[in-house]
Amino acid sequence: MLAEADIATTVFVTERAHHAHEKVRDEDLSQWDTLVVMSGDGLLFEVVNGLMERPDWREAMKKPLCILPGGSGNALAASINYYAGYDHVAKKKLLTNCTFILCKGLYTQMDLVSLSTASGKRFFSFLGFGWGFISDVDIDSEKYRWLGSARFTLGTLQCLAKLRVYQGRLF
Repeated sequence: MLAEADIATTVFVTERAHHAHEKVRDEDLSQWDTLVVMSGDGLLFEVVNGLMERPDWREAMKKPLCILPGGSGNALAASINYYAGYDHVAKKKLLTNCTFILCKGLYTQMDLVSLSTASGKRFFSFLGFGWGFISDVDIDSEKYRWLGSARFTLGTLQCLAKLRVYQGRLF
């Protein structure tokens, strides 16, 4: 679809955790019109947070971002698909729809949530922020990524068996 739409691409394959974060934080972004992330929500989270660490973050955040679903959950891609007027779909059809949206050049602004931890670390989130049980399921199920979305079911069962206690304060 990208070739048919005459869209030139430069492919960058991440090699480790935080690689995308470092790339967009340090790279000259003027060479690209749009940043396209083909992965799940986690890699886009890295990209957004890398962009927000740049000295020119206000300008960098004006560059269009696109998500092409390639992860386990793909919540942002599914939301974009829905708000673009498409039926709820998954996998190949979701990828096709999101690629079509990219080729048409459709974009809109996205809200971010800013969160600061007690240690002073600042994060930016585009879907929501989780702490406690839901986050544990997501993090603990990483080792089952090969199961696809079933990893979340197994992760939930394991976290239910552990039933951790969470203490925190919201201000």
